[in-house]
Amino acid sequence: MKKTLAKCLTVSNTLLGGLVISGALLSNTASADNCYIMVHGHGTKGDVKTEARNSWRESYFSEYEGSDFITQLLGPNDNYGIVGYDSTDESGYPYWRNETAGEIARQMVSIKQGNGDGLTHDEANTQCAASDDFYVVSHSQGAQEMVFMSGNAISGSPYYNTAFKADGSTVSVPYDQAFNGVLAIFTMGGAMGGTEGSDRVCNGSWLDSLVNMAFLGKDCNPSVEWLQTYDSYLARNMIGNNLGAPIYAMGGYKSFPGAEGASAGFLTGEDDGYINLASQMGCAGSPKRNLWDDLNEYKTFWGIAYGDPIFRCNNSNKGTPRTYSMASVYTDHDAERNGGIAAPSYQTIESGLTCGNGKNMAGRVASCTQ
Repeated sequence: MKKTLAKCLTVSNTLLGGLVISGALLSNTASADNCYIMVHGHGTKGDVKTEARNSWRESYFSEYEGSDFITQLLGPNDNYGIVGYDSTDESGYPYWRNETAGEIARQMVSIKQGNGDGLTHDEANTQCAASDDFYVVSHSQGAQEMVFMSGNAISGSPYYNTAFKADGSTVSVPYDQAFNGVLAIFTMGGAMGGTEGSDRVCNGSWLDSLVNMAFLGKDCNPSVEWLQTYDSYLARNMIGNNLGAPIYAMGGYKSFPGAEGASAGFLTGEDDGYINLASQMGCAGSPKRNLWDDLNEYKTFWGIAYGDPIFRCNNSNKGTPRTYSMASVYTDHDAERNGGIAAPSYQTIESGLTCGNGKNMAGRVASCTQ
């Protein structure tokens, strides 16, 4: 029986308001296997399924070559399903489009029905079955998709079961079916509140433009535009007062290796090289607040924090419902998705989960669901 996550929740005092996941886990039969539904982030032509799979093992930095997130995630009886959608700048689809949110929902439903993900897995006998325990593992834009989709999976939500076409017309999509029976959504380096990097690409100064040309090479296409941190772009402002499944957020606070590490200097607070930690952890208020690695904000003097926190991004101060702090890990945006840092250090956080301490994000998900 998959009780580890429920035990961690109890130990961590995060069993808030009869947290649904605990009861669901404890009621499952001992024979159920885990199915991890993998939702990649921005910049992947995931409508080509092999590209979606490769996004979990390719690396931008040579230090992480040869790592594979899914290999590190899977236990002996675990299965997985790859979800793929086109998140490239060339296509420029925002998170609310049929080509993104709608496509993800349809594939989630198919995987949960036991239809497979359309790929031949390197690992034998790892396609998901309809009887499995379902978890979503999402990275970067994938987390933004999860906020919008799960937040519109319940009747009465503003965009219940709705995605949008290029002309602005709506299309009915199965968010409710996609999240029915999902025990947890794990977000890693998630753009739940967008990223200050997109703010700077779309509305930045001349200096921001120079940094963009040197390190990012982005233009303000609609997919980047809708990753901004301003209220009018946030997925959390386009959902109802509940989610179709609870979110457990993991954030990274390590800069990129080498010269690319300069990107951190243009992001407020701790970050993983691309996304502000406050956004990754789904904090209430500004997604680019000056959050430290312990998920607190302090008064500072010459960059040195002092006194008691003026804001705590704990489970009571999230920008979305049913969203919980899982871990704050010393890893960057690239290593989050490929498992390139095997045993990163971490910061103790309020109400964080202790299962998987000392492991990377793949190891933490595995430890908390076994």
